[in-house]
Amino acid sequence: MERKKVILAVIILAIIGAGVASIAARHSSPQPVSSTYFLMDTVLTVTTTGGNAASINEQLHALASHVEDMTSFYKTGSETALVNAAAGKGPVAVSPEYASLLRTAAAVEDIDHGKTFDLAISPVSSLWGFTTKNFRVPDAKEISDALAYSHADQLVISDTTAQLRDPRARIDLGGIAKGYSLDVMEQYLATVKPQPKQVVVNFGGNLLLYSGGRKTNWKVGIQDPRGAGIIGYVTTGDAFVATSGDYERYFEKDGKRYCHIINPSTGYPCSLNQSVTLITTIEPMHGAYGDALGKSFFCSTAQRQRSLFDAVRSQGVVGAVIVDATGTVFTLGPIALTQESRP
Repeated sequence: MERKKVILAVIILAIIGAGVASIAARHSSPQPVSSTYFLMDTVLTVTTTGGNAASINEQLHALASHVEDMTSFYKTGSETALVNAAAGKGPVAVSPEYASLLRTAAAVEDIDHGKTFDLAISPVSSLWGFTTKNFRVPDAKEISDALAYSHADQLVISDTTAQLRDPRARIDLGGIAKGYSLDVMEQYLATVKPQPKQVVVNFGGNLLLYSGGRKTNWKVGIQDPRGAGIIGYVTTGDAFVATSGDYERYFEKDGKRYCHIINPSTGYPCSLNQSVTLITTIEPMHGAYGDALGKSFFCSTAQRQRSLFDAVRSQGVVGAVIVDATGTVFTLGPIALTQESRP
């Protein structure tokens, strides 16, 4: 069966600080306004303190809905659906926004030559039932045959067009769209007047922590991939946080777990790690970048993860928390995983 965990079981965010507590106690700051929505087949929770909080929450939901309408694999009329429908038939006109997102995905693919992240792996993912929810273990020949047209070279991007070479090829932006939604939200928040005191967006385990640069001690609790508890906390300033794991969407067959993140090199679900959490700075497209890059880390060995981190740390990747297949936890970058009790 597929197990969907509520948002708190994906990654738990705790906002800590005596200053915040004392402000709330004096009632000199508006209470947080929290709103919950469902889109992109997951939960979106927005919590805003200060400013016109309710209006901000609704606007952030509208922005995420726009990204879903543009990128959805399933919605007729989305730009993804139009590109897929024209596979093998020639270029399709796409919006500058969509083309920019495709190029960001392609940049992540290029880091590892499409070996660990690939928008075009969708036909293989479908074999496993992750697009239809009819879960099964395909045979090796099915996978090998589908891999022949399920790789990054199938997608050709120009200024305002995109095309898939093979009529059987398909792309799926599910591995980058939630992170990109956070980028769009952050850009909007930077323009809001009056500015909110702080905004926390949790989109299926992808976080936006926003205070306009005022807060430096956001505390993020990392979920135990095999339990209901927390393995520890990391502290960061305003940031995007993306978690990829094998515990959100998976099925089990003959005692083996098969998760929805497919290794483009093998056509099989990645099994080297239980979860990867990446923290990226608040910069344009870093939400999307971290979301996609997390899949590359998730499908890589520890040695390769260290090489990847060295390659991308100059591009806004602050740090990583990794739980490998054995349950061993380690971090990359100048971050520390603390074992403080839950507040």
